[in-house]
Amino acid sequence: MKAIIYLLQVSACTGIFYGFYFLLLRRLTFFTLNRWYLLATLLLSFVIPSINLPVDTAQPPAIMQPVMYVNRIQIIDEPIKAITQAPQQVVKSFDWATPVKTVYIAMAAISVLHLAFTLLVFFRRSRAERLMQIGNVKVLKGNSKQGNSSFLNVIFVNDDELEPAEVKQIIAHEMLHVKMLHSADRIIARLVQIILWFNPFAYCYIRSIEENHEFEVDRIIAGDTDKSMYATLLFKLSISSQSYLMHSFSKVPLKSRIAMLFNKPTSNMKKIIYLLIAPVVLISCLAFANLKSSQYKKVSIFYELDKLGPHPLVLINGKEYGDDILYKIGGKTISSSGTWAPPVDGRWLKKYGNKVKDGVINISVKGKIVYMTATERENLVEESKVPKKQFFARVKQKYDDGRIYEKCIVQFPNGSRMSSNELKPTDKVVFIIEGKAYPESELDKVEEIIRSHKVGTTSVGSVNPNQHWGDEDISQYKIYFNFLLDRNAKLEKTNPTGAVKYEVKGDTIKYRQKVKQTPEQRIAEEKAKAEYEAYKKTDEFKQKMAETNRVMGQTLTYKVTEYKTAGPQWYVKEGFVVLNNNSEFFIGTAYGQTKQLKDVLKIGEKIEIKVLGPGMWGKGIPVLIEPAVISRNGKEIYRAAEAAPIPKTAFLFEANRVRFTDGQVTNIKKYPDGKWKSAVVEVVNGFKIKFNIKPDAPDFKSIEWGDHVTFRFVHEVKTGAKEYTVNDWIAISTDVKDYGIKNPDYFFKFYEKI
Repeated sequence: MKAIIYLLQVSACTGIFYGFYFLLLRRLTFFTLNRWYLLATLLLSFVIPSINLPVDTAQPPAIMQPVMYVNRIQIIDEPIKAITQAPQQVVKSFDWATPVKTVYIAMAAISVLHLAFTLLVFFRRSRAERLMQIGNVKVLKGNSKQGNSSFLNVIFVNDDELEPAEVKQIIAHEMLHVKMLHSADRIIARLVQIILWFNPFAYCYIRSIEENHEFEVDRIIAGDTDKSMYATLLFKLSISSQSYLMHSFSKVPLKSRIAMLFNKPTSNMKKIIYLLIAPVVLISCLAFANLKSSQYKKVSIFYELDKLGPHPLVLINGKEYGDDILYKIGGKTISSSGTWAPPVDGRWLKKYGNKVKDGVINISVKGKIVYMTATERENLVEESKVPKKQFFARVKQKYDDGRIYEKCIVQFPNGSRMSSNELKPTDKVVFIIEGKAYPESELDKVEEIIRSHKVGTTSVGSVNPNQHWGDEDISQYKIYFNFLLDRNAKLEKTNPTGAVKYEVKGDTIKYRQKVKQTPEQRIAEEKAKAEYEAYKKTDEFKQKMAETNRVMGQTLTYKVTEYKTAGPQWYVKEGFVVLNNNSEFFIGTAYGQTKQLKDVLKIGEKIEIKVLGPGMWGKGIPVLIEPAVISRNGKEIYRAAEAAPIPKTAFLFEANRVRFTDGQVTNIKKYPDGKWKSAVVEVVNGFKIKFNIKPDAPDFKSIEWGDHVTFRFVHEVKTGAKEYTVNDWIAISTDVKDYGIKNPDYFFKFYEKI
């Protein structure tokens, strides 16, 4: 759509410039000046809409207050009047952009084909009979259809009914077109017509350029010969030629050429009219150039606005506000915020209808809305100067009292970013990728890795004294940026051409609980793990996996073959062996609800079983299945309880004494910079675990209000009948298979790399 708007702006510029020519310049005999005016304004029309004009948008004297008020926080005493329109019904608007683009491209393509065909015809006719050669100009035999014309360095002359003197005059006329490079003007004009085929002024330009060429040449020729004889020749050859690119000796209307031929030359004093071109250009620039504020740049604490449309829906504490408040509100009292780029999810669309077509920004504030101070605005302006494609920057910022500090910003290829707390210019920064530390001097390596691979979890924070990150000592640094790449990826350094490259292959770093083990226990564990990894590669393992996938969730017929007391390697000690499709399965009866099956099932009978839950198996052991429903001859004889009982505790313990629980994230509170300050994990049985987060803790951007998480922590404090408060959280993840966001202060005390 931006391209369409740009072309419309170009068309409007051509209209302004051509109107000036038509009203003031076309009757003047300054043909050379008119020629350059037409060409220059035609090209200038394409330049003006792409110009960014700096405009001083300084406020009137109202902002010239005593210095003591410059950094004062502006508080809105009365809530800003909210937009209280009722939710609209969703109306799917017609997308005009697509058909408009299709029509434009189709017509432009037709114009290109027309130009190509014309050039092809010209080059074919250039092989016609040569009458003479004048320098590098070829004079060829023309025909009645082609007439007397020229293009580039080729002149066509139809001398069938002309006197030698007339032929000489025609050649002299066309030679001037060739020497003055008029063909270049016509090519430029035709290319513009292809781009602006819908613009009537493009055709006006072509006509005026052709007229001016003829006027310019006629005036020169008439100066060397009798005007009456030349006018007679024009009259004799006045036919309507259809040439598209070539200069036809008699294409321009005869009346206009003869009138201009006998016009008295314009007085040189009238050249002053051309000085009016400057205000015309200025008016066009002000009307169609992109105006940019040079002193008061439009900035916002919400840096992802470029991902939204021009007018997103803004909600503050549930009320609607105009989107202009995004460039006024400060971050000091914002407790939380969320941004949804279009197309937004169904819950917003259902509630607010077409208002969310440009996206949604949902903001929570404590108390009254607070505007950004002059210092906040100045800091944001400095941040905005960092190019979008720049990976890392240290930006100078200032406190309200004028003291200077620095802020580090990392920008990712997808447009998101992360930033640090304040630090001194001498403070060092470290980048940690998959547990490996890179100093700022190796920033190129870090950028190459991040740009080459998809990043999973990120965090940024302050380094504590004597802090280690796994095996890396990072205590010499002030700020860390931590990156974990997507699961199933690890770093491998290669050097195929002498340059250092970093590629991602294999699995990402995995962790396990730190537990006390004797050397014998560790050896036995490693041996069992090696045996299991070897078993996973066998045909037996693959076959049992396939059989498990085949029966899972299905109701199939099984034959009860035997009741078995299993050996020590079995998961369940007693149960029935059942057969389906020549594959053996096992139903345990040692504990739980399936105990009753010991007196229900009979050896040799056929039963229907609907399998519930994943199976288990081992070397030489049938697949263990858990029945949901068992029927005999269509009659139900067993049904498992639909759900496990709700746990009575808020959390469980791992072997390393870390507490863990599953629940839903709610009640998120944030610092002014948008980072989490605290949140609550609500467990299904009504327990609530609030955890507090330090300002320099990792970023929680991958988790939103309402997400289901696995939460790990230690040192909880009971604050109510079903409430706990935690300061020492360890990890929180939306994926049960991953530790997710890790607290570097505690995670490595309880977990180690595998």
